[in-house]
Amino acid sequence: MTGFLQLWFTGYVSPVRFIERLRSTPAPLYGFYGQLLRALMDALLLFLPLYLLGRIPPMQSFINLFSTQTYYGTLVWLAPIIFFLQWLISSGLIHVTLHLMKRPSDFDQILNITGMTTLVVGFILLVWDWGWIALGGMDQYALGISHLVIDIYGILIGIIGLKRLLGIPIWLGILLNLLVYIVVLPIGALFIRSPL
Repeated sequence: MTGFLQLWFTGYVSPVRFIERLRSTPAPLYGFYGQLLRALMDALLLFLPLYLLGRIPPMQSFINLFSTQTYYGTLVWLAPIIFFLQWLISSGLIHVTLHLMKRPSDFDQILNITGMTTLVVGFILLVWDWGWIALGGMDQYALGISHLVIDIYGILIGIIGLKRLLGIPIWLGILLNLLVYIVVLPIGALFIRSPL
């Protein structure tokens, strides 16, 4: 447990050291733990309190089955499912693309990189969201743009991870990470709602 926590917090200090430490961790176990912890943090520390406070999302539910009035309560169980789908889709997309390009790939390592990176960036986003809520932040669109800026750090970690652990050139790492965001971002936008 100590090793996991040290690895996690190394992600804020040095992305290169974070990836080098990730190399010797059980794959894809640490990625799974990282993804699980990120999903639980958002479910229990963001969406559950918003639901208990009686907040209503600024944008209505796109799925009639889920009421907009109680959508934050729905996200307590739905958001972790969506986050896990995004994790598997993004990792699978990188893995398959590398195979199609006849490049070296290791699906377990990719799952480790993406899962732990999601935890590092997800915790920043959680603190950021509550900061905006506490300060009476502007609106959901400004918050969304700020999320995209913070996500650049995750892209950087992903590029370093692919380069250091799989020998993928930086230009290809950039393209793969951008491809992942283009594919998984709409999935999140369809289901997840802004806390503002």
